[in-house]
Parts: sequence; C-alpha cells; structure tokens
Amino acid sequence: MTKSRKKAPTTSLEPRFAEGPFRDFVERSSDLFTVVDEEGRFVYVNPMSDHYLGVSPRDCLARVAFEFIHEEDREDTKNQFQAWMKSPNEDSFTHENRQINSATGEVFHMRWTTIPLPDETGNVRRLASIARDVSDLRRIEADLIEQDLRLRGIMAGMLDGLITMNQMGIIKGASDSCLELFGYAPSELIDSNISILMPEPHRSQHDGYLAHYRKTGETYILNSIREFDVVHKRGHQIVCELSVARIDIPGADEPVFCGTFRDVTSRKMAREALRQSEQRFHAIFDQEFQYVGILDPTGVVLDVNQTALKAGNVTRDEVLGLPFAETAWWSRSAEDRKKLREAITIASQGKFIRYETKYALMNGEFRAVDFSLKPILNKELHVVFIIAEGRDITEMVRAQKRETSMLKALASIGESASVLAHEIKNPITAINSALRAVADKLGEDEQNVLIDLSSRMQKLERLMRRTLSLAKPLDLHLRPLSPDQLFRDVASTLREELLQSDSKIEVSVMENTPSILADAGLLEEVITNLVKNALEAAEYGGRIRLSAAPTGTNSVKLCVEDNGPGIDESVRSSLFHPFVTTKSTGTGIGLALSKKIVEEHEGEITIETSELGGAQFRVILPIAPH
Repeated sequence: MTKSRKKAPTTSLEPRFAEGPFRDFVERSSDLFTVVDEEGRFVYVNPMSDHYLGVSPRDCLARVAFEFIHEEDREDTKNQFQAWMKSPNEDSFTHENRQINSATGEVFHMRWTTIPLPDETGNVRRLASIARDVSDLRRIEADLIEQDLRLRGIMAGMLDGLITMNQMGIIKGASDSCLELFGYAPSELIDSNISILMPEPHRSQHDGYLAHYRKTGETYILNSIREFDVVHKRGHQIVCELSVARIDIPGADEPVFCGTFRDVTSRKMAREALRQSEQRFHAIFDQEFQYVGILDPTGVVLDVNQTALKAGNVTRDEVLGLPFAETAWWSRSAEDRKKLREAITIASQGKFIRYETKYALMNGEFRAVDFSLKPILNKELHVVFIIAEGRDITEMVRAQKRETSMLKALASIGESASVLAHEIKNPITAINSALRAVADKLGEDEQNVLIDLSSRMQKLERLMRRTLSLAKPLDLHLRPLSPDQLFRDVASTLREELLQSDSKIEVSVMENTPSILADAGLLEEVITNLVKNALEAAEYGGRIRLSAAPTGTNSVKLCVEDNGPGIDESVRSSLFHPFVTTKSTGTGIGLALSKKIVEEHEGEITIETSELGGAQFRVILPIAPH
C-alpha cells in the first residue's frame, strides 16, 4: 500500500473530520466501518469490530487488517487489493471474503467496498472501507445450489418420466428419463406444448381443456392415476400411467403442474395376454367332460368347472372359498368327508391320491366316480395347488359287472362244453367204428346208407372239436415270422387241393417287409382257412393272391384275395360271429376262430372287395422287434 493517489480536496474525508451526525451514523451502524493506513494497519474501526473481529475498536488500532481474514481467502484478497491499487482510474474496490472473529472463531461472509481517502495535498495515505455481513445470503444461495443439485439428481435418476409445465401447457422442465421413455431429450421438450406427446384428437383439443380448467377450475386428471396413450418421437404409441399434481408456489403468479409418466405398455400387454390366457383356460376348463376343481394346499376351493357345478346343482359363487369337504358334492356321508380330508392332507404333502367314490344326484341316483387329487408343485417343490378330478365311471362299472357276469357264464358254458364234447366224442367214435364194421356185412345199397351216416358222424366230431377250440383260451408261442415263408408253407400244405381245382396261388411280398411277431402254427391255420374259403368261392380254375406289405412303422398287412363272387356287404359285419356262414356246407366256426387268433396277436381282420373281383381278407399284425 505504498502507492499514492491524488484526488480533489473536495473528496477528502478522514475520521478526525467526521464529527457530528455522520460520526454518530458510523458508530451506530450494524455494518463494519474501518480506516487503514498504507501498511494496512487500522487507524479507525467502529464498534462492530467486537462482533466481526472479536477485538474492541481501541485494541484494533495499529493491527493489520489482513490477519482477521480467513486463511483460505487471505492471499486472494491481497492480490485483488494490489491489482486495484495499480489501477488509477478506479475510485473504489469491491470484493468478498470471510472474516474470522478471533475471540470466538465464528466466520462471517463480508462484502467490502473500499475507497481512498486523499489528504489536503491529494495524496492517498488512508483507505476507508465498509463491510456488510452477507453470511445469511450466502447460506441461502448455498442451500439453493444444494437444492438445485438435489433436484437435478432426482430428475436425472428418475426411471419414470417427470415433466413440469405452466397453466398454458408449456413444458418448463423434464427429467433425463424422457429420452428413454419418449425419445425426446429434455432440451427438446422444454418450451414445447405438452400436446406434443398426445395423439389425436387430444392433441388438437388440449388447449381447450386447459382453457376450460383456467376458467372453471374443473378437471378430471388432477390428483388421480389414469392410463393414457402417449406418442413417441418415432411416431408409435406407448401406454403410460399418468398422475398430475398442481403445485402452488408462495409468491408466484401462477401454479406449476407436475406430471409423472410410467410406461405400462408391457404391463398392459401382459395383462391382456393374461386375460386371453384365462379365457382360453376357462374355455377348456368349463368344457371339460370330467369334474375338475382347483384347491389351495389346505383344500379350499379356488375354482370349479361347469361340469362339476352342474352335477352338484350349485353356482361357482356358492362354493368358492369353502373347504372342499364341506361342499354339496360330499354331503352324502360323514365318512366320505373324513376320507376326503385325509386325502387332501396327503396331497398337500406332494403325493398323488386316487380312489373310487360315489355321489348322489338331485333325483337320488348314485353315480360312481374315479376321484383323484394331484398336487401341483413350484420350482422349490412346494405344493401351490391341488387339482381335484372326478371321472364318472358309472356306465363303465355297470359294463364291467355285465362283462364279469358274461365271462362267468361263458366260463361255465366252456367248462360244460368241454365236458360235453368229451362225453360225446367217445360215443361218436364208437358209433362210427360200429357203422363201418356193419357196412362190411351188408349189401351195396345198405353200405351207401351207412357210409353217409358215418360221414355225418365224422362231421359232427370235427364240429365238436372246433367248437371246443373256440371256447378254450389260446396258448401263444410268439416268434419272428417271415410273411414270405408263411405264404409258401400254406401253398405247400394246400398243393393237392390246388391241383384238384386247377387253381393257382400268386405270392407278392413287398421288398423290405419286416417279419411279424406271431405263433407260426396258429397264424398258418388262419391263412390256410382263408385260402380254403377262397378256393371254394372261386371253384374250378380259381385265382388266389397272397400279398404282404408294411402299413407303417409298427405293423404289416397280409391279404388273401380271390376272383370268386365276393361277399355281400350286408353279411360282412356278422361273418366273424360263431356259426354264421355263407356256405351251404360250412360250420361258421372257421372265421370266428380266425378272428380270435388274430385278436390274440393284438391284430385285426377285415373284409374288403378285391381287385380280382372277389373277396379280400386283410390281416393287420404287429411287426417283430429288432
């Protein structure tokens, strides 16, 4: 502070001249007044030095002013002060720094204004300063900066879109998430009308909505959450959950409106998919022929299909939320309810339960039900649902009873037929032998009578033997059998019959036809019987075709065809029944026995019309495993 400045005498001011009202003003001021010399030592300090410097005015005299400046501001203050001293055209110097109360350590933000005090010669030997405490102002500014940073942080970190606007719909603020949500950067939205995000017709009508609100105060959007379609910058629409709040700022001329946007497009799509899934589920669930219910792990009813509701003559609302054992389906007896509760306890532990039970219809009729409880587990193997299913097996139970009775009757008949055949066989053999012995002693005419009678007795014996074969169960010895070899064995067996009737057999086996799993003797009997029938149908000079081909991956088709007159469709359905025949000399046992043998092989036999003009018998049999 060695530089001197010359000023006009009229601007001279020193404490010794500052007497009277001005001195009283300085002494009573709440600001800090100081005068320092060229070395920066105090030559005058008003009484506020006690408050700001921690030293009385008298004790400040001759002390350097810079020692009361905060150490972080001290060097900068000196540099600014020296720069001012070198600027002759500047009459005052204003700056801020922090002052320290040396007694208490309290820090004050002070704003200084310093002016030179020229003496009578115009040289500046002293400097006068006035310092005003701006600590509260700086604290307010710091708070505002902190709040602004906090708000910016919130706006930057929000996942939902946040937009503020005035009552004219002009956007004044937007969160960073608007870029991800709407495709607009915040800077693109600010000062735009909020209608930029709206589809038609709302975009064109939005200003009218706001005008109506400003006039009447009526709105349906404030303080509620609603779903709206929002137009993305690229032009497609997204669904947002929007909530708008009005913020009245004290002292502001108009309110601020704050809108929060949450993209619920995926959630809405998932909700729609769930709705459609539930519709599909109930479309299947309610149309299911069986009785089906869904229970929670404790046995409380969660849902029941229409089939079960109709059977119990109840509505869904009447049973939902009830323990399953207390519903109408189990009102028949306490024993049934007890058994069901025990079954639910077991099912809740993850075990499948199944048993037969009964329930009564409204008309008192009892129905038999195949009932089951199936637990449904989550990934942690905890039971989350129990599927209760009932299948009405009343007719099946009745059929099984009828079948059992029939089987018992057939077994009894079979046993009786076996005994009867055995009892009749020996007398027939004896009578046949006696007739032949007597015939040798009679004349030619009498012999012919006896021979015819003997032939009838032999036919009766064969009929009894084949009837017995039809009645008793088959003992199958299954092994792989080549269709080609089967056909050749049959042709060899019937060589004489073929020669006598001047008939021919054609054998056609498709390449790569696999072997079949069969009892060779029994299946040869089936094919032989079919070929004999074909020879009889075709009569003299007949044509017989035996063919084999695979029908897929699991079976082989064997065909026996002839060029005879064929079989009328009206008798085809009953031709395999015992004692049904189209031949005048037939017994009606052969085809019935053939059907039994084929079905015991888990196959099937049918009748069609052959390309040769006659009948075609098809036998489908499973292939032999590799």
